[in-house]
Amino acid sequence: MTGAVSGGRVALFASGATFFVFALNAGLYLHSPELYPTRNRAKGAAFGGLWNRAGVILGPVVVGAILAAGGGLTLLFTQLAGLAAVGAVIALFAVETKGRTLEELSS
Repeated sequence: MTGAVSGGRVALFASGATFFVFALNAGLYLHSPELYPTRNRAKGAAFGGLWNRAGVILGPVVVGAILAAGGGLTLLFTQLAGLAAVGAVIALFAVETKGRTLEELSS
């Protein structure tokens, strides 16, 4: 049997989803400022932080709206997986920064 049919399963699925979403978030959050020119790196980090904070604020509101609309836990976790998949694709096609100086990356 699959699906979130009990409190324990919801906790298990939510914990697993949180682990992968936060891991992806940390990777993209740390990687993206390296791609900005040195003079704009702080702005790039701040821009990434802005979207991170927006997600933290809007996430519970969206979850509540989905559940209140009768979407159920399956729809909720499906949408969460979809967003994580988009982030994973972005991470897979990101510029490789290993072994390159910040000046090389920003040119």
